[in-house]
Amino acid sequence: MNSNYIAFEGIDGSGKTSIIENLSDILNSQNKDHIIVREPGGTSVGEGIRELLLSHDYQVNPLAEALLMSASRAQLIQETVKPSLDSGQIVITDRSAYSSVAYQGVGRELGYKKIYELNDLAIKSIWPKKVVLLDIDPKVSLSRQKIVDRIGSGEIEFFQKVRSGYLQLAKEFENDFLVLNAEKNIDVNIEAICGWLEIDNSK
Repeated sequence: MNSNYIAFEGIDGSGKTSIIENLSDILNSQNKDHIIVREPGGTSVGEGIRELLLSHDYQVNPLAEALLMSASRAQLIQETVKPSLDSGQIVITDRSAYSSVAYQGVGRELGYKKIYELNDLAIKSIWPKKVVLLDIDPKVSLSRQKIVDRIGSGEIEFFQKVRSGYLQLAKEFENDFLVLNAEKNIDVNIEAICGWLEIDNSK
């Protein structure tokens, strides 16, 4: 694991994109070299898999979904993440292998441990060392969404399971996770994130 590999996690509508954009602006102001990637996706292969996974045009069974997620992730790790980390860049990712443990392992009931092991194989054990979990009540997160993809259109019970999966991960890997209330003011959460990551956010 690498301390320059930072993941943002949370169910859809938790505000990951806005937080990442704000953090990127802070890093740019300090001339800190970084890249932003997303999962699934981030490579030409991954973006093709992303379209298949998120489109309402396809009905993807849970195991196929998990395997496709891990395939996209394997490509991203080897093509982009590992070379960037090796060169000293900070890598910020919108979702990571932890997402599959929560979504497919717990949410789709494929098994927490089985999906963890599948993804550990796919990413060659290159897990993010810093994980920010934006925790939110699924009822609130679903009310925030305007455009909903196939996975994001699941029932609230599904997202309640996903949330419990995330909290289980945060408990198991407590030294690597920062859990924040996603309903708090974004500036408050940015301040907490910068403090945890030891990034100077003084104006």
